[in-house]
Amino acid sequence: MKRKKLPEGEEIHQTQSKKSSFSKSLSPGQNWKSKSMRIIPEEILRSNPEAFEHRVVFTVPWNNSWQLWLQGDKNCLFMIKEDWNEFVDDNLLASDDTLHFTHQGTMYFQVRIFKKDGKEILSAPLEVEPPHQEPTTVSASGGGRQSFAHVGNPERYLLNPNNPYFEKTLTKTNTALYVSTPVVKKYELEFGPRNSSMHFLLPDGNKLEGFNKIYSGLHAFLGWANVCHKYNLKQGDTVVCEFELSGRVVTAVRVHFVTASNSASGRQTSRGRESFDHVESPERYLLNPNNPYFEKTLTKTNSVLYVSPPVIEKYGLEFGPHSSSIDFLLPDGSKMEGFTKSYSGLYGFLGWAAVCQKYNLKPGDTVVCEFELSGGVVSAVRVHFVNESARQL
Repeated sequence: MKRKKLPEGEEIHQTQSKKSSFSKSLSPGQNWKSKSMRIIPEEILRSNPEAFEHRVVFTVPWNNSWQLWLQGDKNCLFMIKEDWNEFVDDNLLASDDTLHFTHQGTMYFQVRIFKKDGKEILSAPLEVEPPHQEPTTVSASGGGRQSFAHVGNPERYLLNPNNPYFEKTLTKTNTALYVSTPVVKKYELEFGPRNSSMHFLLPDGNKLEGFNKIYSGLHAFLGWANVCHKYNLKQGDTVVCEFELSGRVVTAVRVHFVTASNSASGRQTSRGRESFDHVESPERYLLNPNNPYFEKTLTKTNSVLYVSPPVIEKYGLEFGPHSSSIDFLLPDGSKMEGFTKSYSGLYGFLGWAAVCQKYNLKPGDTVVCEFELSGGVVSAVRVHFVNESARQL
């Protein structure tokens, strides 16, 4: 068997059946989400030049599969960051794991995962607890509620003063909103089944979907990261979380901002559309003023054009099947193909990177994205440039 050692923890093999294979493991200073881990080895591309035009599909011994879209960068071909990270997260890869990839034909790879002791993983890994910090120690006040010395009179934030609640100061990691055991016992709270739906009710009247989880016996709600992202909640910010119940079962968490800087997020116009303080009258860019739209200011990473849950709920948007085709309609009359994707419940469109590259869109540039619908389903995104510099090809 010929074996060629490559940098970045990769090895390429040629099996007797002529199937190309390679391995990935971490080198010092790397983690599984490092860019170098997303590269398709050059030797694999050379041996199968027609197989990897747009995507690859990974399968594992327990029959799960992942579709990962590809993107060129200089002379290399990379798996899209969001797709690779999803594969890493789903398989709970550890720093001393080794991945072995065998090309099965066209775009398909069989992936085998080996632990440090050489044992192969043959079943789906068990879900582990996201990192979190224990809630601040609290004392009981009169009436059996929790008293929070650093929040003056937290009951004043409640919509219903009889509802149970707790106060939360954000830490560095806010993947899940945990409910401490003392709070659960104090109010005799009950929760829906694992992975069942609940809602976060926000100060601007919007709501975001969340899911019931249990980690090491602690009840928590996933979807909290989306709330923090939408309202730009940072480490050290404080909120009061008010429970909405059906009987004793928690059905929703109403979030009240204590830190004043947070309360400015998500302001609504009288038409019920989202207001964008840095874009004057975004409706004037629309080809059809009745079409739904949103405004996008580019960040450093623009692989995918995401559609936020509030926009989806505002217009009742629906999307085609995962990886189905859509079009980006450009200001010069041309169009570029995109693909519908769903990442952890967030909808987005691949192909956005090619639009940004063609029109030289940079971080800080702003566009208005107008949806074209077919029977309520998004079929195209019409892109309007706001920045004059972005209009120059």
